[in-house]
Amino acid sequence: MQAKVMRTMLALFAEIERDLISARTREGLLAAKSKGKVLGRPKGSGKSKLDQYQPEIIALIKDGAMKTFIAKRYGISPVGLHNWLKKHGLDTIEPQP
Repeated sequence: MQAKVMRTMLALFAEIERDLISARTREGLLAAKSKGKVLGRPKGSGKSKLDQYQPEIIALIKDGAMKTFIAKRYGISPVGLHNWLKKHGLDTIEPQP
């Protein structure tokens, strides 16, 4: 019986401590935000390693190269290539016969 009471008490203390940590974290974030600190992940430079290869990629697409081939060639995932093409308005380029 004593072991059961002790486990219950320890669980209660752990729950109270979690609540206190959460409250302190919220207070700290609010204080930092009120001081003007920008919260969250910093924005990137907006540049991609594919930007320097844009003319080559356009030529490859016009020549009919598969997008998976292009992605492997430049060391990026096919999804990453798709997103980059869409961001730069190049997703509408069609292969030329």
